[in-house]
This record gives sequence, structure tokens and C-alpha cells, in this order.
Amino acid sequence: MENFESKEQIEEIKGLLSSKNKPLAYSKLLHFQQQSTEDTSSIQILADSIHDILSSVVVDIANYDEEIAAPALKCLGFMIYHPCILGSIKGDDANIIIESLVKVITTTKIKSICNLGVWCISIQQFNESTLANNLHSLLRAVIHALDNPIGSFSTTFEAMQAVVKLTSSLTEKMKEISNVWAPPIYRRLVSVDKRDRDMSERCLLKIRSVISPPPLILCKALVIDMKKKLLSAMKELMDQGMKIQSLQAWGWFIRLLGPYATKNKHLVNEMLKLLEKTFSDFDSPSQISSLVAWEGLIDSLIEPPMPCSTNSVLEHDTQELRTSEGSDRQMKANGHLKRIKLIMKPLIGIMSSKCDVSVHASCLNTWSYLLHKLDTYISCQSVIETVWEPIIKVIFQVGPENRNIWLFNSCVDLLDALILGRNKDETNNLHIQETVKLSAQIPVVGNLVTGKCLLKLHPIKWSSWDLCQLDFFTKLIYILATQGSKATVTPEFRRLAGDAALRLFKSLLKAVNTSLKYASITYDEVMQCLNTILRFLGKLCENLTLEDSCIDDSCLISLQFLEVASKGLDYSMLRSPLYKVSLDLKCIEKLKPAGEVRSVMVEGICFVNNMDMVSPVMYLSRLYFYVVVHSTLKAPDCESILLSMNGYVKFLLTLGDPLEVLRAFIGLLYKHKVFNCLKIWIVLANYLKDYIDGRRDPLVLNMESDNLGYSVALYFLSYPFALCSFPQIKLELHDVIELWKLLFVSANHSLQSEDSPVKSFSEDLCSILNGFFDEVGLAAGTVENQGFLLLYESIILYFLEQSTLSISFKGSKNMDCDGRICSNMKNSMELAARFMKLFLVKKEIDAPAKLSVPSSFLSALIHFVSCLHLREDIVTLIKEMSSPLLGWLSDMHLFDENTNKQLQLLWEEILKSLCRSQPSVKFDSSFLKFQDPLLERTLDHPDPSISEPTINFWNSTYSKQIKLDYPQNLVPVLHKLSRNGKINLCRRSHCREDSNTACQNFRVTATLNRCFKRVEFMENVTNGLQHNDVTSLSSKRKRPELTEHQKEVRRAQQGRMMDCSGHGPGIRTYTSVDFSQGNEESQDSQDMGTLI
Repeated sequence: MENFESKEQIEEIKGLLSSKNKPLAYSKLLHFQQQSTEDTSSIQILADSIHDILSSVVVDIANYDEEIAAPALKCLGFMIYHPCILGSIKGDDANIIIESLVKVITTTKIKSICNLGVWCISIQQFNESTLANNLHSLLRAVIHALDNPIGSFSTTFEAMQAVVKLTSSLTEKMKEISNVWAPPIYRRLVSVDKRDRDMSERCLLKIRSVISPPPLILCKALVIDMKKKLLSAMKELMDQGMKIQSLQAWGWFIRLLGPYATKNKHLVNEMLKLLEKTFSDFDSPSQISSLVAWEGLIDSLIEPPMPCSTNSVLEHDTQELRTSEGSDRQMKANGHLKRIKLIMKPLIGIMSSKCDVSVHASCLNTWSYLLHKLDTYISCQSVIETVWEPIIKVIFQVGPENRNIWLFNSCVDLLDALILGRNKDETNNLHIQETVKLSAQIPVVGNLVTGKCLLKLHPIKWSSWDLCQLDFFTKLIYILATQGSKATVTPEFRRLAGDAALRLFKSLLKAVNTSLKYASITYDEVMQCLNTILRFLGKLCENLTLEDSCIDDSCLISLQFLEVASKGLDYSMLRSPLYKVSLDLKCIEKLKPAGEVRSVMVEGICFVNNMDMVSPVMYLSRLYFYVVVHSTLKAPDCESILLSMNGYVKFLLTLGDPLEVLRAFIGLLYKHKVFNCLKIWIVLANYLKDYIDGRRDPLVLNMESDNLGYSVALYFLSYPFALCSFPQIKLELHDVIELWKLLFVSANHSLQSEDSPVKSFSEDLCSILNGFFDEVGLAAGTVENQGFLLLYESIILYFLEQSTLSISFKGSKNMDCDGRICSNMKNSMELAARFMKLFLVKKEIDAPAKLSVPSSFLSALIHFVSCLHLREDIVTLIKEMSSPLLGWLSDMHLFDENTNKQLQLLWEEILKSLCRSQPSVKFDSSFLKFQDPLLERTLDHPDPSISEPTINFWNSTYSKQIKLDYPQNLVPVLHKLSRNGKINLCRRSHCREDSNTACQNFRVTATLNRCFKRVEFMENVTNGLQHNDVTSLSSKRKRPELTEHQKEVRRAQQGRMMDCSGHGPGIRTYTSVDFSQGNEESQDSQDMGTLI
């Protein structure tokens, strides 16, 4: 449109307005306005002529002719709406327009004219000053329209739109006089006409920010209306079956009462009685409407906290957790406590009942709205106890189900956000408003129109919580984890519950670690956190392993919790020697072992008892053991549990002292022998072996009696033997034996130290095994316990092989504490002897059949004996093996041919070892007495392969002696063989008679005077197993000091010792006696010679 044509049209319109054909003028003006929306030049031409046009329009809108007034109002509405035109309207013209509109609205009887007049007010764009100056006039017109004397719903609708427009432009002024314009709106909430109610509610929703929280003047006006009509009107609606409509009005009325409601308790109580009926109604829509209305009560009773500046928020974040601001919030929250309990009561009741899923969703929305309104009060202790705990507890106790899985997920999300409230990004600070979003929107079956239930959670301001509230979080996580472990829960939902519990626990540990990094945290607070978390884990693991739990899943969940705790807690706190917790794990004491446990004592190590103070790592280790053991008790084939143990034990060893951790595990294994315990032992033994092999520190397993590593190694190697008394426990012999050998090699190798010549690791181990053997050995011999025999045979063979190698390359020389040579294989020989005794026991059972002794054992023993060369070792061998060897030699007829052949070789090797020993054995009376039992059996043995080597041994040893005292029981055998010419007796011999005082023997010796003999009572000499010297029972006489002449005689005698009848230095005659002595007995008669 060109400017010229536009100007012509404006001039034409002006002319028509001055004429009587005004309908045509307004028709052309409306057409021009419509076209000008697309042409800015036309708008400007219209704006330039606005004053002339308005002078006619403001008059014509009051015209009684509807055909003139209606288009005039439409044209006026365009002019006061379009910003370009409105800018050309001067102040006086604006006031005139408003006054004209008010007059038209309040005086017209024409419905359409009233509607258009109110419409003009609702769309006008006057500035605030113009509206403020004319506010009362405008409200008078709007209220007139709201009262709707004409009875037009459209007029009421436009009036409410005008209210919305005015409140958006003059918010504070409209709030101040809300008692004037709000009542006509909220009164329509109890109208029987649905259109009235809907218009009213839509309007209230749009202006909610202005009237909520309501000003006191509005509250007072509402109280008057409630008492006069509105309360009774709500009751009438309910009586007419319009419960939902009545509840909608109830929600608005209680919201508009605001804080003033607490001063009108009687009125509020009357209102609450209405909802008592609807909350208990089985009709889901009524319950949902009641919950929505309940949000109005939340608005009324919960006052928002005072806003704090950004600087104060940031300062609070960097201070310790308990600040004055937090205390103030706590105090204010406690002031709301009674109101909060009132609000929570129906919510808890609905969530605990079996309502429709849509009701539960609406209840959670209302609860979420309460959290939103609580603002920074949200983490106060009283709020946590009264608001958080009841709802979360109810939902977690039900657990995840098909119909409420989204409720469950929502609560998990909310609780996780609360836990992490203190750990939000510091750049965004803790108090920034965050909206909790569901992970997914899950369709559920319910009485919802859409078939889906979507939660509309409100934004919540998260704030930090206090460490003393840690119990609350662990309690809820405990409920969630234990509910998911029940056997009645499906595997899918059990997994969901377990994952949710672990997620919350991880967040909790993260929050705790962050809190404990504050420098102001005290030792007591650290210990409080540790004790709370560890007690929670103990209680959780004990509960998850109850009878009604699904053993596989529940044990796995327990182990996952322990792993999360071990990795989630700060390493420095777990390792620190400063933090000790009480080992009050009663669940371990209640653990039923497979049988009685033998207490094995090893020097330098003791097991930890309950109530001892231990490190957190040790606490977690024992708790982990409990779960693993319980799983093997309940499910012997629970391989997944043992599999998960591998990685966790390896991780535990990196946390603290590996030996302490391993000691805890092996101690518990000894205390609680259970099925599959050897599988647990295999896992632990592998890690001990790797630890020993990986350490380069020679002091890790040294020979000191108080060394932990030394004792732990002994306990681990002894454990498989401790299980031998439990035939119901299946021994995985092949794997156990191989690992046992590897572990023994690692431990024994690390213990090879020239600085520790006295203590022998293998000997200490054999000492322990001997104790086990004494306990179960004989019993095993009478029972078909082949596993026991195979285990012992394998280990004894290994000991013999290792001892043989050691003797071949290094020898077995050892020194006692006095510096004298002694044997270091006494315990190992005792162990071998005990194994041999088993077959003596078995002969009573297997006598009818030929007994077969494992060939490998005898072969190894023969090889071992053939390597012996030290006298102390040979004597030890004979001493320990005499008893079982005597039994075998006595019952050779019971053994098979191969066993007898090896037994013959063994006996020959023993005799050979005696002849080659270094130092040489003195085959005198004492040693003869020591060999007496074996010689008695073998000299006259019915098997020539035994007797002949023995006779040859006699003739080459004892027969060459000058004097022997023959034991009485050996005399008959010697008599028989000497008469047959098979053996030779020594040149002088004496047969000792046993008397009542068996401990005293006598010896006849020659004196200087051949006419006399001296008879001395001698101590029953020992066999020389431990010492070379034998002392007389009678005290030695104190030698007088030698004169110079006597010393010369002595030196001369020593020089010709080898010439004394060719006897050598070991045997002296009276010719060597020092005749210079005044004593009548020789020096030799005073100092008895050595036996060996």
C-alpha cells in the first residue's frame, strides 16, 4: 500500500466518522488496521492521525447502537494494543480511554459491548504509571464484570484475563489489594457450574505467584468468606457426589489461608475433616485429588527460609559441616516439626497401603513437593527423620516390583541426590537448585487415562548433611539390600535392589571421604564414621546370610559391599595404625563348624578374638571370611563365591600388612572347619606363596620366634593336616599337595640363613604335624581314610626327598645353644615313624591279607638313610624308627614280597650308616643297650636276609671290643649264636643282672694292686642321643694339684699312648697309670671315658 493511498483512506475514515455513516467508517477503519499489520508505513500514518480518530472512538464506544459501539471497541482495542500506535497516545488520551472503558463496562446492558470493553482492558499495553493511576477504576470495571450481572460466561472469562493482565503489570499493587479482586475469583471454585470452576482455577494458576504466599489482607477476607459460605458450599459439593471439585476448591482455599491458617485452627480443623474422608476413600481419583489438594496445605504451613547471599553460601561450603547457619536451619526446621508431622501422616498411610499405582505416584509427587518447599531445611535431622525416612523406608521395604519400579527408581534417585548434596561441583555450590530426573519413564499398569504414570518431581535445593546423620543413610541402604535378598523376590528385581543399594553405598562413601578431608574433622568423628560403616557392614552381611535369603545372590551382594567399602574408604584411613575398631562380629562366633577344632599352638602367633581392637582392614577381612564360609556351608558348590574371593584377597593384601591379613584368614580357617575350606585355603596359600616369592627382604620370614611371617607360614602348611579329622570334608588332594610343596619350597628357601643355625623351619613344621598325627593318626588307621594316608605319604615323601638333597649338598650339621653338635631332623624322623606305625595298627584289621606298604615311601627312606653320615643324625634315626621298625621286622610275614625286600634293604642301610658315621660310633655297652631291642629281633631273625647282615655287623663292631656289658634280654640270643659259632664275643664281657634298683649298674675295674678289685656303682648311662659325655652318679673326687715331676710323667705317658699294647688312645690299661700319684686308683678310674 502506498503512502498516498493510505493517507487518502485515513482522510476518508475521518470524514465518515464525522458523518452519520459511522458503521461504514469503523468497517473501513478495521480493514485499514488489518492491512497495516503488514505495512509499517500504514501504521505510522494511522499513528499520526490517532488523536483525531480517538476523539470519535471514545465517544462511540458508549453508543447505544451495538453496530457502532462494537466495532468502535474493536478498533480501540487494536489501538491500545499495538505498540506503535500506543506510543502516539498521550497521557490525557490514555486516561480518557480508560475512563470511557470503565464507564462502558459498568453501565452497558449489552452483553457483547461489556465483553469487548473488558477485552480491551485485558489486552491493553499501557505503561505501569498509567495503569497505576487508573488502577482503582480498572478494578471497579473488572470486578463488575467478574460479578457478571449480565450472566455471560464470556464476560467473566475476559474479566479474569484482565485480572491476569493487571497482576502481571502491577504485581505488588495488585497483591496489596488482592482482597478486592481475588474473592470474586475464588468464590467460583465452589460453583455447581463446571465452566465457572474451570475459569476460576485457570485464573488462579496464572496469578499463583502473586497470591501465594497470600498477603494477610487476603487471608482475612478468605476466612470471612469461608465461615459465611465457602466451607458449607464445599460440604454441599461433597454431598452431591462432586468430591473432586470440592477437593480442588479445598486445595486453593487452604493455600490462600497461608500462615494465617495457624491462627484459625478451628476453621482448619473443619477443613481437615473433609480430607479425612477422602484419604480413606477407596476411589483412586478422590485420593489423587486429595493429594493434590494437600499440596495447598504444604504451601500454607511451610514457610520458605530467609534467602542468603551468594557469598554466605560459598563461605558455608568451605567451612566445616556444622556451622551456625546449619544450626539455625535446624532450629527453624524444628519449629515446623509439628506441621511437618501433620503433613506426612496421610502420605505415609497411602504409601503403606495397597492403593492403585496412580495413587502412589500422586503421593510421591506430593512428597516431592514437600521436599521442594522445605528448601534448605531438607537435610536437617528432624526433616530427615520425619520426611525422608518414613517414605523411603516404606518403598524400600516393598522393593522393586513390576507395578512400582518407577517409584522405586525415583526414591533411589532422590536419596542418592541427598547423599551427594555435599559433593556437588563447587563451582555451582551446594545450594543451586537441581531437578531430579528419572533415569527412564517406565510404563506401568494403573488406573491412569494415558496408561503411563510419569512422575513430575519438583526442583529441590540440596544442602550438606551432618556426619551424625550417617546412621540414617546406612539404615535405609540396609533395608534396601536386605529386602532384595529375600528368596521370594524374583532374580531380576533382586539384581535391581542390589545394584541400587550398592549405588547408594558408593555415593555414601564418597560423601564421607569428602567430609573427612576437612582439617577441622576430629579423631572422634573419624572413629564415629568408621564404626558406623563397619557396624553396618557386619549387620548387613549377617542378615544377608540368614536362612530365608537366596544364598548365591545374597552372598555375592555381601561380598560386593565389602569390596566397595574396601575400595571406597580412604586408603590412608584403612591403613593407619591410629584407627582401631572393636571386632564385635558375633556372627562369626555363631558360625557352626563342621566339627571340633584342635587348637594348635605355634610360637609367636595367636589368633584374634572377638572384641579385640583391630584395624579396619582386619575387620573387613574377618567379615569377608564369614560370608565366604557361610556360602560354602549353605552351598558347597558355590564356585562363584570362591572365584570372587581371588581378586578381593589380592586387594586386601595391598591395603595393610599382608601377613596380618593372611593370619586373620588362616586363624578363622582353623577355628571354623567347613566344607570346601581347602578351596579357601588354596586361594590364600597361593597369595602367601606369591607374597613370599615377591619379597626381597630376608627378614620377612626370619628365624626369630616372634616373627609373624614365620608363624603364618607354619600355620598355612599345617592346615591341610588339621582337616584330616573330618572325613566328611572332601580333600582335593592333587591340587593341595602340589600347592603345599610349592609353598613349602618358597617358605623354606626364604628361611635359609647362616645366621640362624639353631631353628629349623621344617622341623618346627614336623613338630606341628606330629601333633595332628597323634590326634587323628591312629583313628585314621582304623578307618578307610585313604585321603589322610595319601596326604601324609605325599608330604613325608617330600620331606625325605628334600632332606636327602639337603644332606647331599649342605649336610645337616647343626649346633645347639651350648655350641655342641646336635641333629636337626628329630621331628621329621618322628613324623616318618608315626606314618610307619599306621601299618602296625592296620594289621589288626587287614591281617588275613598281605599288607602292602607304599613302595615310594620305603624307597625314599632307604635313599635318605644311605645319605646319612653324621653320627647325631644316624642315632636320631635309630631312636625314632626303632619302635615301628621293630614291629615291621617282627611281622614281615604279613607284608608282600616287594615290601619285605625293601625292608631288608632299609635294615642293611641302617647298619651300614652306623659303620660309616662321622665321628665314629663307639660300640660299647651303652650303645649296645641302645640297640638291644633291634639286635634281639634281627640277630636270630628267621629271615636270613635280616639275620646275616646283622651277624656280620656284630662281628665287625661289638665282637672287637675288649669289654662289654650285655643286656640280660640279649644274652640268650648271644648264647645261641656264639655256641653255633656265628658270632664272636668280646675278649672280656660281663653280663649285667637287673635288680630292684634298675637305675644302678655296677662295673668291675682293676686297680693297681691286682689282689683287689674296685666295684663302683654307675649311673645307667644314656645312649648318647644328645650328648657325648656320660657322668658318674658318684661325685668326682677333686684332683690334687700335680707336682712338676708328676706333670713330666703325664707328658711321657701321653707320648707313648699308641704303644700301650696297641690299643690306641681310646682304651688304656693300667700300664699307662701315673705311678707318681699317691692315690691308689688311676686317673682313668676317676674320669669315665666317653661312650660314643
